[in-house]
Amino acid sequence: MFKLLRSNAKFFYWIIAGSFVLFIFLAWGMQYSGRQTGGGPRDVGSINGQKISAEEWDSTYQRYMAYMRQQAPDRTLTPNQMAQASENIWQQLLRMKLEAAEIDDRGIKVSDQDILDVLRNNPPAELLQQYVDENGQVDREAYLRDLADPNRDWTQVEAYLRETIPRTKLYEQIVSDVTVTDEELREEYVNQNGRAVAEYVGVLLRDVDDPAEPEETEIEAWYNGHLDDYVQPGRINLRMVTFSKEATEEDREEILSLALDVRNEILSGELDFAEAAAIYSEDSTRDSGGDLGVFDRNRMEAPFTEAAFSQPVGEVGEPVETRYGFHLIEVLDQEKENGEVVRVHARHILFPIVAGEITLADVYDAASLFAEDAAEQGFAEAAAADSLEIVTPESVFPGRDIPGYSQTANATLFAAGAKPNTIGRVMQNDQMYFVVQALEPTPEGPAPLDEVRNRVVRDLQNDRRMQAAKARINPALGALQMGEDFAAVAERFDLVHAVTDTFTAMGNIDGVGYNTDFNKKAIAAPVDEIVTDITTNRGVFALKTLWKWELDPQAFAEQAPALRQRMIGLRQQQALEDWFAEQMEKADIEDNRAILMRAGS
Repeated sequence: MFKLLRSNAKFFYWIIAGSFVLFIFLAWGMQYSGRQTGGGPRDVGSINGQKISAEEWDSTYQRYMAYMRQQAPDRTLTPNQMAQASENIWQQLLRMKLEAAEIDDRGIKVSDQDILDVLRNNPPAELLQQYVDENGQVDREAYLRDLADPNRDWTQVEAYLRETIPRTKLYEQIVSDVTVTDEELREEYVNQNGRAVAEYVGVLLRDVDDPAEPEETEIEAWYNGHLDDYVQPGRINLRMVTFSKEATEEDREEILSLALDVRNEILSGELDFAEAAAIYSEDSTRDSGGDLGVFDRNRMEAPFTEAAFSQPVGEVGEPVETRYGFHLIEVLDQEKENGEVVRVHARHILFPIVAGEITLADVYDAASLFAEDAAEQGFAEAAAADSLEIVTPESVFPGRDIPGYSQTANATLFAAGAKPNTIGRVMQNDQMYFVVQALEPTPEGPAPLDEVRNRVVRDLQNDRRMQAAKARINPALGALQMGEDFAAVAERFDLVHAVTDTFTAMGNIDGVGYNTDFNKKAIAAPVDEIVTDITTNRGVFALKTLWKWELDPQAFAEQAPALRQRMIGLRQQQALEDWFAEQMEKADIEDNRAILMRAGS
């Protein structure tokens, strides 16, 4: 076992840790699962009967968000980013529960010797980062000295390894049958290194006359015969009630009062205009003192233009209202022609008219009250009682915004994990608070014809073009097989003809396409052999390989071990993902996140 552990440890620790710190958040956050809140749901959810407590979830979430803020202290996470972070943490917790159960079922244990073996031979890279010298090299001797020092406290590292080593052993067992055959290795080597030059003739689809518009019966026949081409992932459905964050007249008056106060501070000399802009302006020009540059009468909105072109230079005028809010304007310079001001250089301070804290609190309370009523009375009934409009958007993929509403991915992620008719907590974006109800999802399967009609028509017409192209090239193939010159055949049958530049197995060939069967067949074919019936998304071709790279057995032997290891690593990673997907597919998952959050836990 430990021979295998030593050989694959780096790979598995990369998968396990991803980030050393993040894993600590996830693993050690689970220590907080013993306490329960009074009232409300007791658990955020469960998988196969293994519960995820409210404290466990909250501790993990808060630690992760603190970590995110630490990594980017100047960045404010959008609602979509927060929703995706929440979903990532949820999925990771589910995976960790699955792993823990599987480790227990398989009787996987970790011994003190296991921990010592890893610390001595394959310490986590994150641990060794503490021993990087000024040249960027790991001072392994310093690390080993610390490891041997009885006064050093390795408690946290030991706890980390007691979590990760069993998972490493589990992963080894899951991927134990992953192999790469010699044939597969050779094929991949050729794909990465193979090159060739070929001569070809062909018919490009773009040169084929557009087929007639298909009849409805032909469209339906094509669609029904190619249903697998139009399969789309499952989509979620929901309905929602929105509560606008629209500013009230009181908010408008408060913003106007603020603008007047700032103007007085500028006029009294307490602040100069640039300082005030940096402090108060909600505009991209704030860092340049509100400078708008030079502009004519056609650039700004009418109220702004009227004020800017009528104010004396150096004067800070009364607040001017536009659709963006209130502006304080100072004209720095004027350009005149025939005595008339035609351009001005000005700066401004923008005070957008937005809902204030009291207004937002009132709107949020209204949304919260609706969510509570909807949970008790029913979504439609609560909306009708409050004369609220229910919006039912189009189906959408989980993690995408609700169609027509930005920054609402949190709602679609909620609906993807919720049981039908579950009502979510109050959510928000910049424009509104909203409450959604999950509906029956649209399962994976062929999209309805009406939704993919344009694709069906395009595919049908492309197929007709391809058939027409094959019909055009077929008479020429016999001539090529009889040894007639490619150029002469192309001229006689009105075909495209070219000699390629040197190309790789996965490279682009001008006129043919990128990474197509043309590349691979040309590299695989013997020199001067005619290869026919080659199709790409550009057309149909016949080729003759003029020159090709020959595999160097010695170079292949030298590079094969590293290439095999990379291929095995990728396949092991895919095997793990496939295993998790299979376990998640058949798992019994209960997701109470929305209910818990609505209850205020």
